[in-house]
Amino acid sequence: MARDRKDLGARKFVRVDLHKQGFLIPAPDAPWIQCYILDISDNGACLDVGDLAVPKMFGLSLTAGGEVRRVCTLIWRRGELVGVRFVSAKELRGEVAPPAEGDPASRKAPAN
Repeated sequence: MARDRKDLGARKFVRVDLHKQGFLIPAPDAPWIQCYILDISDNGACLDVGDLAVPKMFGLSLTAGGEVRRVCTLIWRRGELVGVRFVSAKELRGEVAPPAEGDPASRKAPAN
């Protein structure tokens, strides 16, 4: 039986608990900074970055060797936790506009 979107916390994408080490890449030539990936979906992730200053746009490596990387944009911050949205290749090429900054759905903190 299909579940109503309200039953899923009004989320478009299913979150998967990951609880795995990741690496924040603040700039192309900058050293990678260890972070902790708490959960992930097709559209983004929740990261524990401690007191690290996080740029508006950055890279995220899901593996220590960098085999799996995503470009991210910062959506929200709650203490040591940040919510990020993965940026598509089309967005990077400028073919589509990213979601509006004022979109309240993009700023929701994880349900605990």
